[in-house]
Amino acid sequence: MRAVAVLCVALALAPARARGSLLPLTAERLQASVGGYAVMNCHLDFPFGNEIPYHLQWDKDGESIFSWYSGDDAPRLADRWGGRVRRAEGAGLGGGAVNLTSVRETDAGLYRCLVTFPNRTPPARNNGTFYYLDVDGGNLIVTPPMNKTVMEGESAELECLPKSREWAVQWFHEDTSVAELAELAARALQAANGSLLLRHALSTDPGRYECRVAAPDGQRQSASAYLDVQYKAKVVYSPKERHLPYGKPASLDCHFSANPPLTNLRWEKDGFLFDPYNVPGVFYSRNGSLLFNKVDESHEGVYSCTPYNALGSGGPSGGVRVRVQRPPALAQRPSPLYLARLGQALTLPCSAALDPPHAPPTVAWTRKDGGSLPEGRYSVDDGNLTISEISEDDRGVYVCTVSNEADVLAVESELLIENVPPRAPYNLTALAAHDSIHLSWVPGHNGLDVEYNVWYRERTDSEWRTMKILSRGVTDATVVGLRPATQYELRVLSQDLIGDGLFSKPIFVTTLDVEVSEAVSALAAAATEPGTESGVEPGAEPGAEPSDVRELDVSVRLLDEGALVRWAPRAPARCALRWYREEPERTLLATAHTHHDYILVSEVEEGASYWARVECGSAWGGAALHVPQYGRMRGVALGVGVGALLLAALAAAALLLRRRLCAPAKRPR
Repeated sequence: MRAVAVLCVALALAPARARGSLLPLTAERLQASVGGYAVMNCHLDFPFGNEIPYHLQWDKDGESIFSWYSGDDAPRLADRWGGRVRRAEGAGLGGGAVNLTSVRETDAGLYRCLVTFPNRTPPARNNGTFYYLDVDGGNLIVTPPMNKTVMEGESAELECLPKSREWAVQWFHEDTSVAELAELAARALQAANGSLLLRHALSTDPGRYECRVAAPDGQRQSASAYLDVQYKAKVVYSPKERHLPYGKPASLDCHFSANPPLTNLRWEKDGFLFDPYNVPGVFYSRNGSLLFNKVDESHEGVYSCTPYNALGSGGPSGGVRVRVQRPPALAQRPSPLYLARLGQALTLPCSAALDPPHAPPTVAWTRKDGGSLPEGRYSVDDGNLTISEISEDDRGVYVCTVSNEADVLAVESELLIENVPPRAPYNLTALAAHDSIHLSWVPGHNGLDVEYNVWYRERTDSEWRTMKILSRGVTDATVVGLRPATQYELRVLSQDLIGDGLFSKPIFVTTLDVEVSEAVSALAAAATEPGTESGVEPGAEPGAEPSDVRELDVSVRLLDEGALVRWAPRAPARCALRWYREEPERTLLATAHTHHDYILVSEVEEGASYWARVECGSAWGGAALHVPQYGRMRGVALGVGVGALLLAALAAAALLLRRRLCAPAKRPR
């Protein structure tokens, strides 16, 4: 058989060679498995490179299976190829490429692509490609299922013919046995030849169906196809009533399902056509929902929507009564921070304002960390939360949520326990390099105003060094300027408004040897795509420029509150700031991370020089700051002022003395 196929190829190519065609000397061989697919490429060669009307035809073993004239809506297919041969598009594919799906054993053979030009003489040109398709894996399944599209309510049949009817055939929908899907199983029937018949297809039936064939000797084979069920656009859910918040933006949705996709959606209000283009402050969204820029009483009424697609519409939705209601408001708001003593009682106010004749809003209290309120020690009266016999576990952030039919309002309040410092961080993890260690931890609790300091030292050294984390809420930091192949001890200290908390348990980390670090960096560079390398080379100084510089505009300005570091990121990214002191040698003082484009460094000293380095992804930049010695300047200014006053006093005294000495004598009358 293989020899006959090769002979067919040779005979088919012989005339082409005689004409000096651009066809290949041998047909390209393709392989596909039963139930799989095969893409056969075919490039089009137009006269002078300009596209003109053409006819595309694919033959198998000399028999036409696919025919399409440019400009026609759909191609013409031979009977047993219907739904299995489609034009293919993609990178590297020509205009005549096709995709053969649900491959069968009988699909093996010689395929030819032929392109002709009906309005041109001669009609043929050097177009066409030959393929020989080999089909593998047809040990159990003769005819696999093929993709099928039906209308809702029609029956759908998916073929799956095994070589022997005695072999077991099972069907699965999205990897779940059809027999286990009660609603689908009630409408499914498996024929004696293994095919699956679905009666009265529903809009919930689309998806991937797989048939699995098992032989008595243990061999197994599977093949799958997709079922598509089309139907008119229809409304699937419609609430009877909606409350919109007065004075706020809101939306009114039309919950529909459509296959083919939605083409139009019409709204009615109080039985009349409602066109948002003629109503100020109301717009259409992309999915057809109504968007109200600012809700007012004129938007009240009964709304209904009718969706349409290429098949039509399943009818309008039920009427939705829209009522405009004031959003919830607080008559009494809790303070952002409370400080309580152990054992005492504390009340956090959160009473809602009333809006007659509407029902009072609902008030609920929760903990932001997801914990439960202290059982048996709390009560809520008119929205106010009272906690009795306060314990250390009550520390945290509490959230008061006020809601009505129109909107939801939430406010937060933090409770601190007097003389109880924050808990120590835990679960410290570290990632070491040859000159740095990246440290991360889990906070002891979710307080709002908790700061962290990283303490570190060499294992053999008694002197500790510290690094303050500038950004609150950040739970990781990178300690730099370390010695290679050295073991370090690291701890994390938490602080809040009350004072210092407890140290975390120590973690011991050894920095990498320089040679090991360089080897790791080389492997990482080899696996990185060109143009995505890090902006800083291993071992570079903090202020040094990397080989592939991506400039970041950084500025540092001195304020009364400290130093404001700003930058202009190329794109939204998580940025890192490293804050150095320049004298007597460059020393890292702190690191911080943020998603903003600025950070305020609160602690600066007079007469000191600093360097700020900002990294946002692969972009980086830096700027310097020198803080003047205001004390010395004030002393000099004071001295100059006192000197000026003394000189002014001496000048005034000399002038008075001169006037007295040089005054003319009075003559007697």
